[in-house]
Amino acid sequence: MSISARKPPPAVPASVAAVADAISRAPACSREPETPRMTDQKKRPGSAALQALTAAAMTLPAYQAAAATRDETTRVSLRTALYDEAELDPAQVSSDTTERYDIEVGQFRASAPLGEHFAVALDVAYETMSGASPWFVQPDADGRPVQVMSGATIDDARTDILLSLSRYNEAGRRVSLSLGQSTENDYESHNLGLEVEWEDADKMTAYTLGGGVSSDRITPTDAQTRFPSRPDDEDKQSMTVLGGISQILGPKTVIQTALSVSYLDGYLSDPYKLVSVEDDLRQDARPDGRWTAAWTTRLRRRYAGVGATAHLDYRLYGDDWNVVSHTLSLAWYQGVGERLTLTPSLRYYSQSQAFFYQPFFRARRDDNLYSSDYRLSPYGAVTLGLSGEYRWEQLSLTASFERYDSSGDYAVGSVVTENPGLVDFTVLAVGLQYAF
Repeated sequence: MSISARKPPPAVPASVAAVADAISRAPACSREPETPRMTDQKKRPGSAALQALTAAAMTLPAYQAAAATRDETTRVSLRTALYDEAELDPAQVSSDTTERYDIEVGQFRASAPLGEHFAVALDVAYETMSGASPWFVQPDADGRPVQVMSGATIDDARTDILLSLSRYNEAGRRVSLSLGQSTENDYESHNLGLEVEWEDADKMTAYTLGGGVSSDRITPTDAQTRFPSRPDDEDKQSMTVLGGISQILGPKTVIQTALSVSYLDGYLSDPYKLVSVEDDLRQDARPDGRWTAAWTTRLRRRYAGVGATAHLDYRLYGDDWNVVSHTLSLAWYQGVGERLTLTPSLRYYSQSQAFFYQPFFRARRDDNLYSSDYRLSPYGAVTLGLSGEYRWEQLSLTASFERYDSSGDYAVGSVVTENPGLVDFTVLAVGLQYAF
């Protein structure tokens, strides 16, 4: 069943899956490409499987093909993305290097039905990165924070592999198991995820429960040689649980609310960052545990009269490091004829700072926790995007562009001192998908 700009949706929805499938297959509501996972350090903040689970909690069935209904089509897709960070303002840098990261990402995905009740999917990503990273922040002669860069010494590659197997039954229940591995020169992660989705008896409500675990190991480069204070072998573990409810509000509208909770334990500091404490440099030092929670609500509304679908998302995040963030996203999927979809998007983000963050420290803390990482600072960000998809019978071509700008001025609350390492970047991506 599908909805086009010329054909209204059914008057009475058969189930959550039916309405979700109808909205998702409308020309103005094609699947968004995944955004490559970027950081400005070698140690990645999370595993592929746990990020997939978090994404599942944030994803409506109307946002993609209905999860509890098996896709009977075999699909193969390729995608490449170029990620480019803007240079820092030379007036805010106390080193010769103002350049940051350039990252190239290649992604492959294949999914297919298997037998009568199963489906399998394989995701592979390969990423190469080069450039410089913020190292530490120090006060200048006037006491203002300036950024010291690592120099253009980072040259790394990462490979992600995620395999998932799902089982479907006639009652509208799906059980999915995923196994993932991420490797790079100094980092390795192994992860496992499980998710269950089922429909209520009235076919108007769907429920999702899931969980995942990850075990990561980091062996920082140049430890105990050039940088004696840098740890040489550390590990961490993480666990995530999530639950979500999807509800039909009408033949053209679906809403979902979801909650995910995570706990991270082990080495959570950044071995590649230093902190200025009383004009002395120390290793970045963070708590060895972290509780996080995220509540997300997503609304999908189909406007058949103009051949468009609106996506409105809100996410509230908080953790026991005192970081609280808000994310508000809006996208408009506009069908142009039968084959083309254009999607402008806008996303706003704001967060508070961690309790152990400062650009630099004039005095020591009793708990010996310190970080000047801009990602733990108070700031806000605005992302503007434009994407397009052109479809043939079995082939589709996608292209997207995003511009991300961050600033202390964009934050919800007042930011007294902006971190000089805040990042601005652009992402350009193109992809092909073949269905058979």
